[in-house]
Amino acid sequence: MKSDHISMSAYMDDFSMITIVVNKPFSVSPSLSLADDKKVVQPLTIDKQEHYHNQVIYKCRTRMPIDLKNRYWVTINESRIPLMIGSIVRTPKFDSLYYDETSHGAIYTPESTTFKVWSPVAFAMKLKYKTQQSNTFNEQKMSRTEKGVWEITLEGDHHLTEYLFVVNVNHEWVETTDPYSKSVTANGVYSVVIHLPETDPEGWNRSGKRINLRSKTDSIIYEVHVRDLTIHSDSGVVNKGKYLGLTEVGTKTPNGFHTGLEYLKSLGITHVQLLPVADFGSVDETMPNSRYNWGYDPVHFFSPEGSYATNPYDPICRIKELKKLIHTLQQNGLSVILDVVYNHVYKREESPFEKLVPGYFFRYDNGGNPVNGTGVGNDTASERKMMRKFILDALTYWMSEYKVDGFRFDLMGIHDVETMNLAAEKLKSLNPGVFLLGEGWDLNTNLEPEKRATLSSAKKMPSYSFFNDAFRDQVKGSIFPDGQSGFINGNHDERIKHQMKHVMRGYAGQNSTFIKPEQSINYSECHDNHTLFDLLSIRHPFEDEYIRRKRQQLALAFTIFAQGVPFIHAGQECFRTKKGEENSYNLPDTINAFDWNRCESFYKEVDYFKQLIRIRKTQPIFLESSTELSEWIVPDGGLGFKLHLPTTDIKKDTSFWNNALLLFNQTTKPILISLEKNTWTLAIENEIYYNRLIDEDLYQLEPLSFSLLYSV
Repeated sequence: MKSDHISMSAYMDDFSMITIVVNKPFSVSPSLSLADDKKVVQPLTIDKQEHYHNQVIYKCRTRMPIDLKNRYWVTINESRIPLMIGSIVRTPKFDSLYYDETSHGAIYTPESTTFKVWSPVAFAMKLKYKTQQSNTFNEQKMSRTEKGVWEITLEGDHHLTEYLFVVNVNHEWVETTDPYSKSVTANGVYSVVIHLPETDPEGWNRSGKRINLRSKTDSIIYEVHVRDLTIHSDSGVVNKGKYLGLTEVGTKTPNGFHTGLEYLKSLGITHVQLLPVADFGSVDETMPNSRYNWGYDPVHFFSPEGSYATNPYDPICRIKELKKLIHTLQQNGLSVILDVVYNHVYKREESPFEKLVPGYFFRYDNGGNPVNGTGVGNDTASERKMMRKFILDALTYWMSEYKVDGFRFDLMGIHDVETMNLAAEKLKSLNPGVFLLGEGWDLNTNLEPEKRATLSSAKKMPSYSFFNDAFRDQVKGSIFPDGQSGFINGNHDERIKHQMKHVMRGYAGQNSTFIKPEQSINYSECHDNHTLFDLLSIRHPFEDEYIRRKRQQLALAFTIFAQGVPFIHAGQECFRTKKGEENSYNLPDTINAFDWNRCESFYKEVDYFKQLIRIRKTQPIFLESSTELSEWIVPDGGLGFKLHLPTTDIKKDTSFWNNALLLFNQTTKPILISLEKNTWTLAIENEIYYNRLIDEDLYQLEPLSFSLLYSV
């Protein structure tokens, strides 16, 4: 509001403090007071005056107890301006007064549906809804509890009723979807009431828990984008780019090479990690082929994305088809990890969070501006009680309703340690073998560093595995083309050679990053940044492609056989390329599609990948925590590591290895390595599987190659 050419606004910053912001200081001390709807007036006292950028801030005190059920105005001389919600919602008192642990959203029974939504700062709330039998929307007033939850119960069967909340906040009416929407209409225009048993595909076990007790180090994760894996013209899939595409049996290329589900089954991987499948905002669900996105722009955290459904207009379809995908993968021996994005929202101002409780669910700097550690304009505040509740509610919902086996947390370093540990405790009570992993990058968010769920906090979070950037950077080098190169690039730096023993140990131990190797996610490529094939093309532009592929295969050997958890980006095994694009998050299918023809042409390399996985999975020496690792003396340019598993720790089975020798050559020349004659049997040499006793004292390790030897 403007008065005497002074632009003014006023905010509740505490239960007794009002902040008035003006574009220039008052010429004389103003007469200030606070009034509510009942015309009760109370003088305001200026505590202090501050300058922030081009604004003047007056901090004022009131003796009138602020009740968030009321609306208020600030009078300044003869002018009156509405009092808006400010940092009061970020005070410990607010969290203490209004934390509500009950269930939220549309709580359905065939006889009635209760709608509950949290907004302690709302002056009034209405439910706007349309039943299946009606062509028009109705509105009904909702009632408020002491904890700030607004609720109403509608009698009758409201399965598939569409609805919105109409909320009066900050002196204006706005409409918003339900943050707890179990499903939505196309493009998330309306929330939809769902009778969830109606969404179960054939064979779905609604009542039973899914328990997975596979150890983390016995796991191999394969990262997949739903659309990428089947959209290619030669995928042989009918429902290309859809949830159902990955449920189709017997799909092949025109030349008969297995694709889709059949291909995933053949690899020997244990976990399929799906890039985000919760509703995101950047793809028009009614024209899904018009745009592409990875899905890291979340809108509705409980509802599946509709662009992957065969009918985005049907709110049941997206749930049923995602469930069918998960069920199909699990029935074929593959566990499912969901990539979840709770660290930010697509557009803060349009989020149900911001419309319902402005300023609460996000972090702000001392000037009241949203912080941007995520790089997308907003950071959610997981440390606040109702944001923490929301995250835990969403995770337990996906686990109990969709029966997933794990979660990968995008930018987990934005979250706080306490929330992540509470989530782990809750999820492990539902499935003791749940696989939890995340990105532990330390980002510039407004949370004390020691509270952030970063790599440096790994030992405080023993249930989580972390993407190990040290592993990645030592093996392949920096993710940036002009950064330092890694071992596979031929970097002879002694510091890298020293670090490689930590690489092989999964950076675990008393003085290292992790408590145990299972916390290390070992990877050299993921959906982010260049594919390794493209990065090597940039780093070694004058090398023959064959040589660059040899370098990439060295990285694969480290990933598979280092202690920890191997993580593979889909297509890495067949030298996936995105045509040199570094960040393909919104680029077309011509860049992102999994190229089945390329995969077919590199079938020998794919078979090699399968052999490495088979060896890792069948030999306890690569899985047991008691395995001892020591360095093997090799000439410059090479690395050697001996693994030893005490005989007391393995079954008396002659097929199990007591010792394994892993040899790496980063040079373009052969290396001669001393061995004990007739002691070692050759398993892998130069990407070929053998079973041959070494009867020489010197073993020749081929250029840019990996060899694996063993003894029993």
